Amino acid sequence: MESLTDLDALSGKEVTQALALHDLTYGWLEQVLFRVEEVWLAVRVNADTDEIILAILPELDTEALERQFSFTQIANQRKTIAWLRRMTNQYGYEDGFQLAFDDAEGTHVQLLAEASQLRLIVFREY
Repeated sequence: MESLTDLDALSGKEVTQALALHDLTYGWLEQVLFRVEEVWLAVRVNADTDEIILAILPELDTEALERQFSFTQIANQRKTIAWLRRMTNQYGYEDGFQLAFDDAEGTHVQLLAEASQLRLIVFREY
């Protein structure tokens, strides 16, 4: 994947793992990682601008991450991505990200930048 602007390239691919990374000191949610087949989709907040930052990573340095964060698995089953969407607020900056899974429940995961922290919301459409 070369372009982060083309999130559609991840549609139809399977998420095999999802992890929440929490700050070791305060417990704040700092990042969410989705293993999408052979790559990782990382979602975090730019603390200076309160914008969502998306990155496609070919691999993770788990040793370095374990020194910075505590890990929580947030999904225990494989799901196929139906669509992904960046969310832009009325001021013109991206402060949210949402993905929907192609499952019977219509599961959606929404990540919002709020006060330099990441908020995770999981809901079902049906």
